[in-house]
Amino acid sequence: MKQNRTRSLAGGRRKTRADGTFSYKGHQKSSRPPLKSGRLSFIKLPAIPVLAFAVFAATTALTGGSSRLDIVWLLILRPITILCLMAMFLTAKRIPWGDIRPIPLLFAAFAITIAMQLVALPPAVWQHIPGREQYNAVALALNGGDQWHPLTLTPDRTWNSLISLLVPFTAMVGFLLLNDRQRRALLLPILGLVAFSMLLGVAQFAGGETSSLYWYSVSGRGQLIGLLANRNHQGALLALTLPLLRVWVLQANHSARKLRGSIGLGAASLIVIYVLVLGSRAGMALAIVGLVGAFMVDPSLEASRQISKRQRLIIISSIAVGVIVLFAMTLNADRAVSIARLVQRDDILKTEPRIQALPTLFHIMAQTFPFGTGFGSFVPVYTSFEPDSLLGPTYFNNAHNDLIELIITGGLPAVFVFAVFLGWWGRASYRCFMASPTPAIQQQRATAWAILILLLASLVDYPLRTPILGTLFTIFACWLAASPNSTEENPA
Repeated sequence: MKQNRTRSLAGGRRKTRADGTFSYKGHQKSSRPPLKSGRLSFIKLPAIPVLAFAVFAATTALTGGSSRLDIVWLLILRPITILCLMAMFLTAKRIPWGDIRPIPLLFAAFAITIAMQLVALPPAVWQHIPGREQYNAVALALNGGDQWHPLTLTPDRTWNSLISLLVPFTAMVGFLLLNDRQRRALLLPILGLVAFSMLLGVAQFAGGETSSLYWYSVSGRGQLIGLLANRNHQGALLALTLPLLRVWVLQANHSARKLRGSIGLGAASLIVIYVLVLGSRAGMALAIVGLVGAFMVDPSLEASRQISKRQRLIIISSIAVGVIVLFAMTLNADRAVSIARLVQRDDILKTEPRIQALPTLFHIMAQTFPFGTGFGSFVPVYTSFEPDSLLGPTYFNNAHNDLIELIITGGLPAVFVFAVFLGWWGRASYRCFMASPTPAIQQQRATAWAILILLLASLVDYPLRTPILGTLFTIFACWLAASPNSTEENPA
């Protein structure tokens, strides 16, 4: 008869049964987790919607700096935007539209306003729309008086305006698919975007007007425009960064608050100097608004009191060196145009084309209200009203006042949607400024000021027509609308 044998094995005892099988007693299980077959369990990749949003954001930053509809970069931006949007929709479990109410509703209303202008109208209706008299005469001369026509005078450009909404819509969807922590973390990439745009602008400026770093064919060559194609747009981007920079400083823990305070103060000073050398008068005014906004994010001087005398000396020295370097670059090779624009004493009422065009713009508004001429139709419509005294070698590509252009091209429906948005923004801003300054509330205060800066910039230019600033505007609106801790888990 066989006897049972035992053997010590890994802290336990193995018992040999009579039938030749084994059993263990007292053996402790290893604390090491089992490896999953065919999978690297220690690597956790972001969800596909998050990756798609990151690809979309990077593409927009590198190709979305111009508002023109004929730039070649749109052949890259829009297809990638569509692919990223499809990836988000196909892989997300759900999209929490209610997290940022009423932004999706306002966006849908604006899109419907544009789409309605593409609906064909019978001749009896179209011919009696205000501002269609001269166009109706042309249609009759071409034997087209009995044909149906859409409300817009330029259907191709209106279609382009509708399709261009894909970029901010993708930004909105991407924001919704992030959890609360990821949404707050968007602040750092935005600050990185601004820093890269500033460095690119310096490299462009150093390379001169022929620098290959100006990758938009129609742009402010010889200027520090960075990722944008217009110095006023670059100025608006820098100005809205100031309140965001203050939030970044305030969100540091106690041990890092001094270091961030020093970095933030130095960065803000460089931004102001940069705007000065940029030569954008609108940018200078917006920078002042940005500084006020940065203070109003949390009206306290606690962070500045924590900066030592040595740190203040380093900051002041860095600012002085920055001033000398940037001004030396400006004055080099007869490049003092940007500073000259700020100190010139010419009568701006007589030399500024935007002001000279105001009477004509008001006349077009009176002739075409309340239905408008169609989104994207400004250039051909303005040329048909432009007086001979304003003719020149260049053309008026926009009204340089988006409120006026909105009234001309969108009519009463677009103005109504914009008024509702303004009402919501005012109420949301008041609510966050009346609340206790928690980190989430501080961030909402900064975004409220950033929206204000972009709206003010739109009164003298058209920054929101660029995909970069349009995307940032959408993210700021979503930030302001989102309730803190609305989505702790990623809905993707």
